[in-house]
Amino acid sequence: MKKIMKNTAIAVIVVTTMSSCATIVAGGSPRITIDGDTRNPVTIITEKQTYPNVQLPYTVQVNRHHIDGQRIQIQSENASYRDVVLEKKVNNWTFGNILIGGLIGFGVDLISNCVAKPSKPNYFIEKRAEE
Repeated sequence: MKKIMKNTAIAVIVVTTMSSCATIVAGGSPRITIDGDTRNPVTIITEKQTYPNVQLPYTVQVNRHHIDGQRIQIQSENASYRDVVLEKKVNNWTFGNILIGGLIGFGVDLISNCVAKPSKPNYFIEKRAEE
């Protein structure tokens, strides 16, 4: 009986760790780089966190569960910038996971939303038009 329980435990561990490629490879929150034509520090506000007084280019974490349409605000004392609006695309690791991990791995990737990632790794901020 102990051998059966041990083998079952090993099987469960192998299936859960090896069956979610996108989740394992993508890891935590996706990162993007914000760049722009500014010498002055800016404050970047994402759904995850606020990054005060940073020099561009700067890499930030975004919310994995709300990538599509997520707004990132850039604030400065000297200028007004348009929000960066993220779009998502399919994480290519998802396809490998469907082949290797099957439905269990794909389900893990869906729950963690590792099937999606930002469509671009870099975003260039633009100043708002003078009103």
